[in-house]
Amino acid sequence: MAGVSPVRFEKDSESVVTLTFDAPGAPVNTMTEAWQAAFAGAVERLQKEKDSTKGVILASAKKTFFAGAELKDVLAFGPDDGPKVFGWLEGMKKHMRALEKLGLPVVAVLEGAALGGGWEIALCAHCRVVLDDPSIPLGLPEVTLGLLPGAGGVTKMTRLLGLQAAFPFLVEGKTMRPQDAAKLGLVQGLAASKADLFRMAREWIAANPAPVQPWDDPKYRMPGGSPSTPAVSQMLSIAPAMVVEKTRGLYPAPKAIMAAMVEGAYVDFDTAMRIESRYLARLAVGRVAKNLISLFFNRTAIKSGASRPKDVPKWKATKVGILGAGMMGGGIAYANAARGVPSVLKDVSLEAAEKGRGYTEKVLTRRKKPF
Repeated sequence: MAGVSPVRFEKDSESVVTLTFDAPGAPVNTMTEAWQAAFAGAVERLQKEKDSTKGVILASAKKTFFAGAELKDVLAFGPDDGPKVFGWLEGMKKHMRALEKLGLPVVAVLEGAALGGGWEIALCAHCRVVLDDPSIPLGLPEVTLGLLPGAGGVTKMTRLLGLQAAFPFLVEGKTMRPQDAAKLGLVQGLAASKADLFRMAREWIAANPAPVQPWDDPKYRMPGGSPSTPAVSQMLSIAPAMVVEKTRGLYPAPKAIMAAMVEGAYVDFDTAMRIESRYLARLAVGRVAKNLISLFFNRTAIKSGASRPKDVPKWKATKVGILGAGMMGGGIAYANAARGVPSVLKDVSLEAAEKGRGYTEKVLTRRKKPF
């Protein structure tokens, strides 16, 4: 739909502006080049009209609030595109930062999922109001794609929750439900309906004419303490080893996220934002991120059946070979055997393979399922 902006700018009779994200012809909103240009234009217009504006509401016309970065663009980055990615990130974050420092109350109303870049856009707001629906996911799962939350996610979540509390939501990519986010103080209101969402947003705008973000308050102190605080320092001394143990050193994103968190905690907010941009630029042009993103696309296609012609029946394994007959190999053999799929375990010796088979038999017997 040529000529249709993915960001609608609407000012009502009460001088409240609603920025509605609505990517034309797409099921979800993503950070495409068109969206970035439209968002930048909307923020620049707000800066010009701020004296005649009382507040801003960020909303979506889709079922979800915002899906985040356009992953197909990430796949197109070459190994030498690091500076380009860094410049793109800093340009986008410039307008996100301008929005939160506008001097006007900004409220994000979330009727659906806000993951990755979507949650980072919501974090630009001074207040977040979410539909009280336990099926709505919120958070920053970028680590599962070999990336890090580089549009402010690392810096803001660390400053909102503290280094220790933010760890699972950044390094592990743990997501939240609305009530969980509210208990953490990341959401300021839960609404029963769409009408309530916008009513609560307008009430908050009226009650808070000149809010500032926590990190812009001169009295701000990081929750839980700085990296040198004894309890935090103790956690940080063992965290790298825990990450290496879980990733076997093969996934650079968790390590990069942790480094951005700690390094950012030692400096001012804007410097911390640049640090996370540098780390994301490095990850985004790497091979691991591309492989994980491709795997994500392939899994999604397989689940939806989109990659299979309609006249081709769904494929089912008739026999599975498993290299390594330890506990994990035995468990995989059990999972297949329980579904009637024969499995072959292979290890460095027949004795090791027989041991794995014995483990599988033991689990099947315990669960009263025939082998």
